Amino acid sequence: MMPPSETLPTIADRTEATGNTPFAAPRFDLVTGRGEPLALTPVGDDAAALGALVASVDPWRTSGWPAEAIAARLVAQEPGARTFAVRLEERPVGAVIVRSPFMRGPYLELLALAETTHGRGIGRAIIDWMAGEVAAVPREANLWLCVSDWNAPAVGFYRAVGFVEVGPLPDLAVVGSTELFMRKVLRAPAAPTAFAPTSMPPGTGA
Repeated sequence: MMPPSETLPTIADRTEATGNTPFAAPRFDLVTGRGEPLALTPVGDDAAALGALVASVDPWRTSGWPAEAIAARLVAQEPGARTFAVRLEERPVGAVIVRSPFMRGPYLELLALAETTHGRGIGRAIIDWMAGEVAAVPREANLWLCVSDWNAPAVGFYRAVGFVEVGPLPDLAVVGSTELFMRKVLRAPAAPTAFAPTSMPPGTGA
């Protein structure tokens, strides 16, 4: 059951709490685990190149996603979704899509990095960035994602940075494959706003 709408954070709540809307800036400057400059920027003219990059790594490679379809998704304008190119020393090396708000915290819809960049701490830097973007929003206490259960390196990475499995989602992305819905708890949730229904819900009266 969903909580009452009064308890769910809105864009206005989030802006009032932080002075900014999370994930709304056009550019975010980070550093890798090696201290290298890392930036999240608009996709811009790199959509085709990034579509090919994403299609070349799992799970999209094994699932057979066409590069053209991925490129189109990277430039699509969807409410609540923010898409970024990941740039290592200004070179495009991956893509990120974040949905926010989600369930008291943002949802990592896509994180794809060139295999040649693995081991640099880029993924961890992006997870830390997500957590930092909602750190000042009291009711946003979680990070969420789905990962293919057969994608052992990705599952291992997300567990290593604090995600735990909530449950399996069979046939969600690809028929015959199971996604693992995972959650990272950032802190204890804020107390919900008091909710006083104006009428008895049907079917629950004595």
